[in-house]
Amino acid sequence: MRKFSIVTPCFNAEKYLEETMLSVLNQTAVCNREVELEYFICDGGSQDRTVAIAERLSNNVQNVQIHIISEPDRGMYDALAKGLKRASGDTIAYINAGDFYHHSAFSIVQHFFEKRNFHWLTGYNVVYNDLSQIVYVELPYKYRQRFFCCGFYITRLPALQQESTFWSNSLNQTIDFDTLSTFKYAGDYFLWFQFAKSLEIKIVEAYLGGFRIHKGQISGNRQSYIEELHKVVEKPKIQDYLLATIDRAIWYTPNKIKKILNSENLFRFNHDLQDWI
Repeated sequence: MRKFSIVTPCFNAEKYLEETMLSVLNQTAVCNREVELEYFICDGGSQDRTVAIAERLSNNVQNVQIHIISEPDRGMYDALAKGLKRASGDTIAYINAGDFYHHSAFSIVQHFFEKRNFHWLTGYNVVYNDLSQIVYVELPYKYRQRFFCCGFYITRLPALQQESTFWSNSLNQTIDFDTLSTFKYAGDYFLWFQFAKSLEIKIVEAYLGGFRIHKGQISGNRQSYIEELHKVVEKPKIQDYLLATIDRAIWYTPNKIKKILNSENLFRFNHDLQDWI
């Protein structure tokens, strides 16, 4: 049975944590015991009801390993590193307090990781408002390994949505956790930068998870994010800029065009075959 390890870093997140945790604990694949679940709540020493909420929800579930770590840290990515370092599952991801998964996310991910032997997968880019309502959905076109290495996925092209992204334990072993823990803004890009050195990410036309936009979130500081990612990425070449211009145009074409132009790495569900192709 495949094991999922999910990490939620949080701090003073009493307003959002319960919805996030329930989206993990109530996964169809978990409730039907199709997968095992190991869940880390990595709290930075909250002074509100965050830990109490995590403990209450933990006491109401069975057959799930929930680990609550609450201690001062240096920020979100320090907390994340603590969880990812302990993750023992076959499939790994993280979801911040406030964001949440679709209830069938693990079922879809399990299919691709087991039957297709994927190691890195993402789905639709989905955005919620502060009322938990979906306000934006976009299917990515393609994520090139080279463009991760030169920092294009947020500066010139749409970013890879962390809330929809899952990876294998073998990729998790490549992470420099000490370096990850030093990031304040662009720790997710550091992960993609590391993974892209060896693999190209696969895309599935499915809603796996989404990102909530609300006041005061760290990800709202775009300039600081870009400044931090530039500390690790490589300098782009002329041909990178030219190809990125073409890719940007394709991002806004119909989904069937994206599939044709990225046939090996983008998968859509075929209702006649009842399979992803």
